[in-house]
Amino acid sequence: MDRQNLFIFNLYYYLLNLRDTLEYAIPREHEYFMLSQRKKVLTDGIESGAIGSFLKQNNENGEKIKEGLKNSIDELYGDDSTILKKDGEKVRVDNTQNIRIFELVVGNAETVRDVVYGYINFAKSKNDLDESILDLVKKDEILYRTIVALLIFREYEKSFAEFQKIMSENKGQPSPQSNYVVKNELNKLAGFLRFSRSHCHASDNKTLDLLDDVNKVIEMCEGRRDRIDNKPFKDFFSDINTRLNQYLSEVEPVWKNQFNSVLKVVVEEERNLKNSASKNEENPKA
Repeated sequence: MDRQNLFIFNLYYYLLNLRDTLEYAIPREHEYFMLSQRKKVLTDGIESGAIGSFLKQNNENGEKIKEGLKNSIDELYGDDSTILKKDGEKVRVDNTQNIRIFELVVGNAETVRDVVYGYINFAKSKNDLDESILDLVKKDEILYRTIVALLIFREYEKSFAEFQKIMSENKGQPSPQSNYVVKNELNKLAGFLRFSRSHCHASDNKTLDLLDDVNKVIEMCEGRRDRIDNKPFKDFFSDINTRLNQYLSEVEPVWKNQFNSVLKVVVEEERNLKNSASKNEENPKA
């Protein structure tokens, strides 16, 4: 694997750590060790390494991207974060701020993903792209869109249930409380889902049909689409959640196998480059 493909992988590795920040929206135990490792990759990366190099080379645009990444990393991983807090060897997550987690991650992840694809397309145009890297990014694309849909759709379901409760208590009439949920929760979450779908690079029907079915349910909730057979909303939510979970269990191992395979090669290549550089320092040419 040549330096160009190693560079692309290191860009992707930064994206991977940014993507994995979404896991904090899952209400389960989180290890502080993993958080500290992720924070280091994300913090150091914008100053050095592949993403840091890209940012420096792209002047004003690079500074703008860097600022967006830095502000998000600080809010999520900083010592003053109200979202993620160290709790012994674990992480205490304020899951009432899940929407804020999505706000901080989804847009930035798409920006970095665009950078990855830019380098992939350039390498491909020169017939220099390693097929294993391309295959990894393709598999990640499917996995990422599934994760985004699954986590945000779950949050949408919770907010929609709250909206229905408020409307029921108010005899079907809108109120300041229901309007707040629509504006600050439902509309934002629907926007994240549509944003991710519109930027999807996958072309297989299985992935795209599932993502489109997620949007169909959102449109039903918004009153823009009739409910099929007038079934209750809970049936549609249950169906989509089941299918997303099943699809995740199908595509995640496929991605993981490819990632581990590529990582093994990358580690070996970087070790070789480091050894070669050391030998050149010890035996400089006259």
